[in-house]
Amino acid sequence: MESFALAPTTFVGRSQEINDISALLENPSCRLLTLIGPGGIGKTRLAVEIAARVRASFPDGIYFVPLAALSRVEDILAAIAEATPFRFLQDAHDPREQFFNYLREKHSKRLLLLMDNFEHLLDGAELVSEMLAATTNLKIIATSREALNLQEEWVRQIAGLAYPEQDSAAALGAYGAVQLFVDRARRISGDFDLAENSHSVVELCRLVEGMPLAIELAAGWLTTLQPASIVQEIRRNMDILATRSRNLPERHRSIRSVFSHSWELLDEAGRDVFRRLSVFRGGFTRDAAEVVAGASLHVLAGLVDKSLVRLSATGRYDVHELLRQYGAEQLDVAGQREAVQRAYSDYYLGMLVRLEPDLKSHGQIAALDVIQADFENVRRAWKLAEQRGDYAALGRAAESLHFFADMRGRYHEVVHLLRKTVEHFPPEPDEAQQVALYRIQARLIRLVLLGTMRIDFDVAAQIDACLAAARARGDQAETGYCLLVAGIVSVWHARNDRCSDSLFNAFELFHESQAIFEALGDPFYMVDVSVWDGSSWMYGGDLDTGVDILMRNLDILRDIGDRNGVAWITLNLSEAMLAALDYRGCEQYSREGLALMREIGSLKGILQSMFKLAAMSTLKGDLEEARVLVDELRSLADEVNSLDGKMISVGLLGFLLCVMDEDYAGGAALALENYAISLEPFFGYNDVAARWAKAVSACGLGDYDRARHHYGAMCWERRDDPGPATVILALEAAARAHEGAPDDAAELLALAFSQPDWVSGWLHRWLLVTRLRADLEARLGAEAFRAAWERGGQLDLERTVKAMLGELDDDLTTDTSEDADAANHSLPEPLSRRELEVLELIAEGLSNREIAERLSLSVGTVKVHTRNIYGKLDVNSRTQAIAQAAKLDLL
Repeated sequence: MESFALAPTTFVGRSQEINDISALLENPSCRLLTLIGPGGIGKTRLAVEIAARVRASFPDGIYFVPLAALSRVEDILAAIAEATPFRFLQDAHDPREQFFNYLREKHSKRLLLLMDNFEHLLDGAELVSEMLAATTNLKIIATSREALNLQEEWVRQIAGLAYPEQDSAAALGAYGAVQLFVDRARRISGDFDLAENSHSVVELCRLVEGMPLAIELAAGWLTTLQPASIVQEIRRNMDILATRSRNLPERHRSIRSVFSHSWELLDEAGRDVFRRLSVFRGGFTRDAAEVVAGASLHVLAGLVDKSLVRLSATGRYDVHELLRQYGAEQLDVAGQREAVQRAYSDYYLGMLVRLEPDLKSHGQIAALDVIQADFENVRRAWKLAEQRGDYAALGRAAESLHFFADMRGRYHEVVHLLRKTVEHFPPEPDEAQQVALYRIQARLIRLVLLGTMRIDFDVAAQIDACLAAARARGDQAETGYCLLVAGIVSVWHARNDRCSDSLFNAFELFHESQAIFEALGDPFYMVDVSVWDGSSWMYGGDLDTGVDILMRNLDILRDIGDRNGVAWITLNLSEAMLAALDYRGCEQYSREGLALMREIGSLKGILQSMFKLAAMSTLKGDLEEARVLVDELRSLADEVNSLDGKMISVGLLGFLLCVMDEDYAGGAALALENYAISLEPFFGYNDVAARWAKAVSACGLGDYDRARHHYGAMCWERRDDPGPATVILALEAAARAHEGAPDDAAELLALAFSQPDWVSGWLHRWLLVTRLRADLEARLGAEAFRAAWERGGQLDLERTVKAMLGELDDDLTTDTSEDADAANHSLPEPLSRRELEVLELIAEGLSNREIAERLSLSVGTVKVHTRNIYGKLDVNSRTQAIAQAAKLDLL
């Protein structure tokens, strides 16, 4: 026998909660289960659904007892009696005595009682305990915004329906919040299309954090508004979350009425703290709640008990977004907004200042975790300080914030924040404001460069201004910092313009900066500058000096506890090993670097080290590890929207598809995807992996001319590098075999296989090469094939690769200079065929990017050719190169 009717609408989602709670009710020890959560979260609807699912376990009856309308605890008993078969007798016996006599008579009956909305009648909770004591098999499910606090009680916190964190997934319909909105939307408009409205639906579900009542009230507006407009209205004011439905309880006809009920149940101390807590974003700590909102532990615990504040397993607190909006309205009504916002801003900007020493020492990772957990609060505190013009506080906090951005790879968010702040400064700042402005600007420039972001301002001029201001006021620490950033700017110019003068300038700036930090006794920046100096030596071609500097600094960094610095030196050493053609060393440092980057949580470092390790694993033939790394790299790049990460991951994945699966069409498609990404704004490092994928896929598809077009772009600067050489040799062997030159093909393939295992292991895994080798042996015969194989193994790798790149004027044996043009031959070192092609396109006025596209090269390779042209013509610029070439009749 049951006393509740089935709900008029379909129940959606919560399958896991239903399974867990249903199983709990089967436990003999669980006789009182309280579902707690804020109003509108769906406690009642869930309890009714569970009752329907466990009907068979309670054959003697399931009864629904509504308590919302009651105002006195004395009325609870009457409400229970009305919901059950029990009836009071008009005799001398006390009603309470009659009811418990009835229960004792039914003590073994398997009954389930649903007591709904208990939060305002908690003083009557003892009645529940007495009922359980009087029976054997009675079980009770209570719904409440606050626990009953009985010894018999089992408590389950009910949150909103599951909602997607991002709307890119195809399976949006698997989330309960989305299911509910779509179900209600189609009741209103039968042709509602989720695909067309997916972004707005996801935003709405996020905004209300999956609260079922809010979703249903929002869906009710679809007869008047589009989903996007509903989202906008909710952001402005929660009053849109209301309905005119006649058969919905009055207390559920608007979110405001639901929250007002909870507000009325609070005492004045609870109300004061709750409205102050509305200032937080993304959760808060107990310390922050005490300092900013004056929340004692007792009051905070009370708000948690009343489901107005949530406590996570990590010990952080947060408030549902709609409840936060309600609290913010109450803060305005009380006239406390400005004072609370100032306390909030002072707390979080002060936190950044307090954490600065930890970020440079052994407390680094813990400090980064603190900032990351409270980043939304830090960002809002920063904006509030900016709005009220507290530039001094922003200047003091800028150091820690920029460390966090760099060490955790949060470049885009922090750069955007800093740029907006710089724009907000007065046109004519006073002396104190100038100090803060230049301090923020210098850190902004460093982040823009390290984050490989679009540069649309003159970084050199701006850092020079910052440096001049620091020198003028005698601020040695800031002068040293600006010199460091100016040095980084010079390195950036050297890499992009191939200008040796810029590199020499960087050395001078780094040395002056280091001298200042040595005088100040600042080991953190002493090492930071020294590492940049070492990296610049490596870039300039002096690997031994660069590596020696890096190795000397490793021990210092370990001593001071700079884990971020240790991680980046390790990754720089992997670059040094690669430049020295030490592939084993590169793998070792890449593997160590990845572990360190994961430890500190550096997104940029994880992506870069993961790519290097995946590339090393690919070349040595451990394709399965490479595929796992690339898949993880691609997923992470998508998650954090890293253009660099997306580009390198799809390029290497395309290569792996070709080699592992012979999916040449798929590999070509990924290479094109890489190219599309590379057309985005400035990005930092190579698309060589995609060039490899393009060439290998073209070869696999039988388009050998197209494969050859990519040879030049597949190499780094050195032509004796066995990594790219094995790829080029294998492709050219396939092309020569197709063109009827099996002897040449066998020799080239032999040269590829004669390279060390850690760069040629992948050849053993590519079935195309396996078939090619067998085919060549069949065509030549065993003896001729063996002879060709022996000859190929003795070829000079660098000279052979240069011949295939067109950098020798003969095929594989003729000296380049013998048949060179007379004008070109007059140079001390003649230009190669490819360099002459690049020179002609420079003369046409094409940019490096346009030349790369015309010749199917990478931009980096074009820069190498341009630098070589400058060196051979003894010039320093494009204009000088064109003039000198015309003078020598090279054009």
